[in-house]
Amino acid sequence: MTVDQDTDQDSSDGYLSLHNGWFASGWPSYLPQYQSMVLAMLFGTAAVRELRGTLDEVLEQIFQGEHSAFFGKPGDSLDSPVLWRDSDELDYAETEAEKARILAETEEHQARCEELLRAAGLPVPTTIRELADTMVALGIARRQDGVWSMPDPIPGPETVLPLSEEERARVVEGKRIWERGSAEQALIDYLGDGLGHPAEVFTSVDRLAKAVDLSEDDVRHALGRLFREGEARFERGTERAQILLEDLKDHERFHLMLDWQRFNENRIIIRRG
Repeated sequence: MTVDQDTDQDSSDGYLSLHNGWFASGWPSYLPQYQSMVLAMLFGTAAVRELRGTLDEVLEQIFQGEHSAFFGKPGDSLDSPVLWRDSDELDYAETEAEKARILAETEEHQARCEELLRAAGLPVPTTIRELADTMVALGIARRQDGVWSMPDPIPGPETVLPLSEEERARVVEGKRIWERGSAEQALIDYLGDGLGHPAEVFTSVDRLAKAVDLSEDDVRHALGRLFREGEARFERGTERAQILLEDLKDHERFHLMLDWQRFNENRIIIRRG
């Protein structure tokens, strides 16, 4: 099974399509995480292939009767119960105390999310089918004239649920991190493939932004990520003292020091082509 998360998704048989704004939307934190992702893949595949019909009919069109494992394990279906934790999560617990902690945290999380759904006047799902109905009610997917589609962007929980200010800020920050992931990759590609993995680059934030065709804010975010991972540091001055990124103005030149060994130890490298 191949999951295609690209914007231009493959509509051929054998591919499942996941809306590339799903994880950034914030919904995995407020819906049963695994099952809502599976349904997002079902909605996304139906939308990309322009399939018509009910969810049962869409499942049959995609899997020709071989769809039970799609929901997690053989025998599962749209009418299986909703799980607010992965079905195998307890298998990895090493002690009874750890199992009890996982169960208590799951119950607390479930109660909070169900409370938010009720407060918004939305149905609380007990089965996967009801979860699909809830996701449609939330605006995550829609069916018009029999055809499935998903909006872009997906309306997040902060636009629907009565979140606290802390929760709202966490969702917004999560979106910012997901949306800027491409900026980090663009900077890494420029430094690695473009400049040949240099140990040091004498540059500035605005020069990097121009070279990578990003905003200065996006470059600062990407540099900050490299710094927090211990893969980069910033130096200035004749005596070469380390400086904080926030103390650098966009136009100020600095020495960008790169630790590619640390980078390669930290990252899973995907070769394209």
